[in-house]
Amino acid sequence: MTKLGVVDEHRLWVLPAVTGKGAALFPELGEARRLRLITSTAFPSGILELRYAAS
Repeated sequence: MTKLGVVDEHRLWVLPAVTGKGAALFPELGEARRLRLITSTAFPSGILELRYAAS
């Protein structure tokens, strides 16, 4: 669905962990997409909720 451009919003939960290089969230896209941060919420546990919309 992301590849078709029909997703209005992405919600990511970021956990406080160290893992190295990491991996692409959407490797099937093949190219970068511009996103705009709508809101961010920090929880006492250290978890962040990030809400993004397509630019």
